[in-house]
Amino acid sequence: PLELKLRNVKKANVWQGKISYRGYSNYLSSATEVEKEILKAQDSIAGRGVGISHELISLEVESTNVPDLTLIDLPGIARVAVGNQPHDIGIQTKRLITSFIMKQETINLVVVPCNVDIATTEALKMAQEVDPSG
Repeated sequence: PLELKLRNVKKANVWQGKISYRGYSNYLSSATEVEKEILKAQDSIAGRGVGISHELISLEVESTNVPDLTLIDLPGIARVAVGNQPHDIGIQTKRLITSFIMKQETINLVVVPCNVDIATTEALKMAQEVDPSG
């Protein structure tokens, strides 16, 4: 999971970031560095294209152009193991997602591709199970 902490600062034209995981921290001076650093963190924690991890990658961004907001981006639900992924990748993914969406203080936002029938979306079903009135 990726925890994205956005902080609005009042200084003009400011952008600075910091990525942290496993005791490692790196300050970023440009938004163009973000993707490379996230991929590096994911590879370090879960292996290159191999699996998932419950360990959090934290990305803090301070800018004049962002609201004060914290988001946690969770992986999509994998159904079939690909390449060197563990055979139970689907079960692992669902456990990880459930551990976050069950928290009382969480607002769940389910993202569904436009070419998918929303009535059959597994992620939406999981969200409705933990928050039937949501």
